[in-house]
Amino acid sequence: MKVQVVTEPRAGGKKLCVQVVWQENGKIKKQTKEVFGLNEKRKAEALRSKLEIAQKVDVIDQKITFDFAFKEYFKVLNNDPDTSSKYKDMQVSYITNHVAPYINKEYLSDYLLSDFIETTLIGIKNSKRLDWRTKDGKGYYVKRAEAIGKVTIKAVVLEFKKFVNWCNSHKYKIDYSIANFKFPKNYFSSYTKQIAWMPTTPQLLAIVNKEPDIKLKTFFKCAAETGVRLNELLGICYESVDFDNGGIYIDHSIDNENKFRPYKVKTSRRFIEISDELLELFSIWMKTQIFPVTHRNVIFTNPTNGKVEKRTFKRVFNISGSRANKKIKQCAKLLGIDWQNGMSPFRKWSISRMQELKILTEKQMDDRFANSKEIRDSNYIRDLNLNEKQRKTAINQITKGW
Repeated sequence: MKVQVVTEPRAGGKKLCVQVVWQENGKIKKQTKEVFGLNEKRKAEALRSKLEIAQKVDVIDQKITFDFAFKEYFKVLNNDPDTSSKYKDMQVSYITNHVAPYINKEYLSDYLLSDFIETTLIGIKNSKRLDWRTKDGKGYYVKRAEAIGKVTIKAVVLEFKKFVNWCNSHKYKIDYSIANFKFPKNYFSSYTKQIAWMPTTPQLLAIVNKEPDIKLKTFFKCAAETGVRLNELLGICYESVDFDNGGIYIDHSIDNENKFRPYKVKTSRRFIEISDELLELFSIWMKTQIFPVTHRNVIFTNPTNGKVEKRTFKRVFNISGSRANKKIKQCAKLLGIDWQNGMSPFRKWSISRMQELKILTEKQMDDRFANSKEIRDSNYIRDLNLNEKQRKTAINQITKGW
């Protein structure tokens, strides 16, 4: 909002107009407070100063609606070239599904910290979990019966605080103290730790040992042994495998649009030691792969077009038309295993297996899995300081029995 003196044509000729100018839903609006003759410039300037200093402007200051602000914020998120489409979808989903339904005011300027705590935060806490589904190449969310957990609540609140900071940077009037909100010390005391489903080691070994396809065997063993995320696994290239140093380099991932996303954060770029057995599987698969490698030398290619087998590996253990899904599902069923949550159990199992074997320090766990102790929500061994030979021996034990 600002106060200005401008010359405008009026009845009887040009006049000096003292105007208040503000923005409302992206549009510039003006209100003339008083009109003076051209020879009354001193009076006009005096009124302008009085209105600015005394703040006696009786217009609504930047009446921006949440609906407008959210749409503008989403445009900024979607235009960020350094953020994957999957993460953008998650950011928009947090606001759209877990925040927007529980905003009790129409305008940003009317919304206070008390509104956030007494209305929005309660709504976030009770909002339902969402599962991502795809159909005919389009993604959508499906609500589940249970409410979101502690980790998601924190993530949603963090995203809303980012939105508030964005409003601040764009001079949209909102209670900026919301951006400094911190959960009370015992806010989550009633939450019990949610244990995600994970296969036992015998179950995982049995499933992979029954898979005769060398590519699938390599893929699943790599997923379990390294604990890399699915899109990182899909992005492993020929040059990613270092046979001399016994490991793989992770410096990029593949997003939902099959585009390579180089990692810019140092902690995401890492070298992961792997077992001699997995190195041998990589060697065998690379020699037997007969399909053209046309997608940035990606190892796990599609037999028909050389592109990443996104449909095959996206939800490997869910029922689908792919041969891999059917074979693994059948294998799990024969063993009486009710597999859940797609590929994510591989990462959970790998982290838990590392903890069980007690072969890495907390810092080494951080580096290997590109996350933190808080995220893993577990206790890890400290001060082991294994030398290179001891650590390599331990790595070879991760999936012992495969």
